[in-house]
Amino acid sequence: METLEATPKTSRLDIAMGILQVQNISLSFGDRNILSNVSLTLGEHARAALAGGNGEGKTTLMKIIAGIMPCDGGKITRTKGMRVSYLPQSDIVFREGSVYDEIEKGFSRFQTNLERQHEIERQLAGVESNEDSDNPSSRSSNESLLLELNELQESLLDSSYYDREAMIFSVAKGLGFSQTDMKRPCKEFSGGYQMRIALAKVLCEEPDLMMLDEPTNYLDIEARTWLKEFLKGYKGSLFLVCHDKGFLDDTVNEVYELFRGKLTRYSGNYTFYENQRRLEIEQLEAAYKKQQAEIERTEQFIERFRYKATKSRQVQSRIKQLEKIEPVVVPSH
Repeated sequence: METLEATPKTSRLDIAMGILQVQNISLSFGDRNILSNVSLTLGEHARAALAGGNGEGKTTLMKIIAGIMPCDGGKITRTKGMRVSYLPQSDIVFREGSVYDEIEKGFSRFQTNLERQHEIERQLAGVESNEDSDNPSSRSSNESLLLELNELQESLLDSSYYDREAMIFSVAKGLGFSQTDMKRPCKEFSGGYQMRIALAKVLCEEPDLMMLDEPTNYLDIEARTWLKEFLKGYKGSLFLVCHDKGFLDDTVNEVYELFRGKLTRYSGNYTFYENQRRLEIEQLEAAYKKQQAEIERTEQFIERFRYKATKSRQVQSRIKQLEKIEPVVVPSH
């Protein structure tokens, strides 16, 4: 096979578009609330990043949206027929098949239509040898089958199915695979390159919503640059977790931050989010210092007059005030 340089074709039928809504998702482990009534909407051509410190639940939320992990409450709705693909950040291992064969599985979405097309062709071939083919009811059935067959053929012609070889080679080359690599067994490659194979397959799936968890972890500069350009031109929606701030600045226009189980949306690229968050943290730090000073004064009053009968009501009132205080929490990231 020759290495093909053609730009991957993404047709209108490949990306059906759609809207995904996450409503009041909750999840707890023991006495810790990982997610508390989390809601978000990813519309058509969404370009969103998911931010937050380590252990805040970013991967967990992605897995719930992808349908891999259950949650305690809430619901996820999506446009009928909407396709969602998810790339985890690690631990994908391919033991069978070549690189080309594994990436080609990204086109398995066409299998149902292909099987139906072949079934109709067999039915029509059987009708041609049938003596009752001139029967009015038979002609009507044949016309219906021919119409469905034509629609299936048009759908495939308008999709990227017949250009899949060009797309597979283009995507694989962009992610650092050579022409000879395509015939090699997947099991010969390191863990990092196994993740590149998985990423290539997700890109070839051309889902309506592509969720990528740290897709740049195993990529060199050249592959990162190629992926960035691919995603910038992608017609579907994106939801990314990534520590490469420059990469996010070039690919997203909104950021969702997870902190202590709550999700907050920021409109703008990652730099805008960081600047906005920095201002909020400064305000939180000021509020925290003010709250701590007030708590200290209250505790001093309680300690000073705890055993003085004439101040007992005031002491009890201050104790109740302390119990009702909602602590100001300052993010550590």
